Amino acid sequence: MLECIFSAAGQGHVMTLAATAAGSSSGGYFSLAKIIVMLVLVIPWLYFAPLAHKDAIKVRANAELWGVLILGGGMLGIFLWLLLPFYVVGLLIYVVLTTTLFFSYAVYRNGRVPQEAKILTREHIKKLMGGSRGAQLQINTKLRVYERSTNVVLAPTLEGSEPSEIEAYNLTQELLYDIVWRRASEAQLSPTGEQTRVRYIIDGVVTECEPLALYQSEMMVQYLKPIGGMDAAESRRPQAGRISVDLAEKPIDIELATRGTTGGQQMSFRVVQEVVQTNLDRLGMPEDVLQHIRQLNKAPNGVILVSGPKGSGITSTLYSLVREHDAFMKQIASLEPKAAVDLENITQHGYGEPEKLTGELASALRRDPDVVMVDRCEDPKALQLLQEAAMQKTVLLGLRSSDSFSALAKWVRGVGHAGAAMEVLLCITNQRLLRKLCPTCREGYNPNPQLLAKINLPSQQVQQFYRPPSGPLTDEKGRPYTCPTCQGSGYFGRTATFELLEVTDELREMVVHKASVSQVKAACRKNKMLYLQEQGLRDVIKGITSVEELVRVTHQTSRKNRKKKA
Repeated sequence: MLECIFSAAGQGHVMTLAATAAGSSSGGYFSLAKIIVMLVLVIPWLYFAPLAHKDAIKVRANAELWGVLILGGGMLGIFLWLLLPFYVVGLLIYVVLTTTLFFSYAVYRNGRVPQEAKILTREHIKKLMGGSRGAQLQINTKLRVYERSTNVVLAPTLEGSEPSEIEAYNLTQELLYDIVWRRASEAQLSPTGEQTRVRYIIDGVVTECEPLALYQSEMMVQYLKPIGGMDAAESRRPQAGRISVDLAEKPIDIELATRGTTGGQQMSFRVVQEVVQTNLDRLGMPEDVLQHIRQLNKAPNGVILVSGPKGSGITSTLYSLVREHDAFMKQIASLEPKAAVDLENITQHGYGEPEKLTGELASALRRDPDVVMVDRCEDPKALQLLQEAAMQKTVLLGLRSSDSFSALAKWVRGVGHAGAAMEVLLCITNQRLLRKLCPTCREGYNPNPQLLAKINLPSQQVQQFYRPPSGPLTDEKGRPYTCPTCQGSGYFGRTATFELLEVTDELREMVVHKASVSQVKAACRKNKMLYLQEQGLRDVIKGITSVEELVRVTHQTSRKNRKKKA
């Protein structure tokens, strides 16, 4: 709006002066030379005023205030120049007033940005005078970006684009490439003061990156919003969008989310391909567990509970189990707040809010599917519907739980009748996600015998464990370098470790007759059940992960459980 005012004011003033100049030729009251001088000095004000307004928005200064000051100050200077009887005095007042306002704004905005973004400094002036526009600016394209509508996003051109457009394009390209190259599953830009905090989640671990200047993150957010199908003019209300990138002929979908904060706009990135797996063979199940759960998944009816804490990969396991069923021969329905991945020939119901699950589930069951998958359910009414459906259908159900026994207790309590709950229950899995050691830079070492004794492993069975590099990597000439595979993290990708509790007739009887937890665990031990940490040790012995990673993940869950109990 202010830009329109600036343009209108400029056009009107030029027309007025031009008309005055035309009148001077006949009346002789005005000097044409003085009018030309005025035009020459007014045009820079008309040119730089809207640029200052745009810049104030970019650096999150008070654009309205500075717009009024620069516009009003310039107009006041012009009026005084025209009204004062002494032409030179009016000229000086106009020049001093407008110059002071522009320099005041430059000082103010320079205090809000890092050194490299400051203007009218010695370095900035040298840069402006150092060469042509084409030599100063470069367009750096690192990957192909697609809009939500799947149209490719064209790069700006040096001749027809503003420098700010090129800078926004380059910054966005750099960020998206870094997210993909470093294998981040999620990323977030969070304004904090004059900077923006940049965080990635790589292999399930939060990684802090170099912060950005606030104006840089604002440029990227405003650049990505229309590409992702969001409203660029809306800076406070939460919005969601989606883009795709193509790196080395590998298409990658990225979900975007923005919301306004007191410090600026926050944007989150979620790489869909890094979050969800849909292949049972690639989840990391030991062969014996894989065979058991595959066999149970083929049963014509019954419940398979997939449990674990938040972020443990429950969705991937559920999706993988669903895909084991023939979607052409069977009618399959899934219920989730929002589908994480589109599954071919499977009816996916998005119920949105948790309280809507029961109604949506009842509606889905009336269509009589052969297989029902529910991502998460703790509502007793919905659990009872699933128990009844499991008498004739295969039900795959996700539950948040720290271990298989806790998941068993949740299921029985939710159904409300131990006999009915246990009658249809086939098995329970519990899982955690472990980072896999980088195959390029992992190093072997001889484990401490005391550690082996603590985890009940005979020292003669273990010759070597593996861990991330204990020091900087160096080449044959002793020069340090970063591992090209894992980018220096020591880990590359993740695998899941699984605990499988298979439900036997003996276990059903024990639960129905209200046996204690210790009795139930003893019976499962007798049936050769391995606990989660013991399953994880298999991966440690194979060199897939490290002892430190296994301890980190299992202790992390234990701490959360203690906090909940407290």
